[in-house]
Amino acid sequence: MHELGICDAILKTVDGLVKEEELTCVHKVTLEVGMLSGAMPNFLMDCWQAVIDGTPYADTELAIETINGIVRCEDCGHEFSADLERLYCPKCVSRRLTPLTGTDLTIKEIEAD
Repeated sequence: MHELGICDAILKTVDGLVKEEELTCVHKVTLEVGMLSGAMPNFLMDCWQAVIDGTPYADTELAIETINGIVRCEDCGHEFSADLERLYCPKCVSRRLTPLTGTDLTIKEIEAD
């Protein structure tokens, strides 16, 4: 489950920002999770609770916004919305696809005082 490592890295990033900016409280962290990133939003939520437990961030909310995965078929040129469970072209059934969006996992916003 790589989501645990992802959440640990997010917490370290947040902690570094808190120290650098001399913040007192982090209320919420918002992530953008691409549907083709390989990260599972429900696992991220569970892992977030595990990594913040017993830390100064124990009350910090994690919000997740999903970003559609758009791919282009290299055989017929068709562009369509895809996810990791449906990676083939609906027009020609090719699996030769190039991702255009939805592969990233990004910290979009940190709400803090």
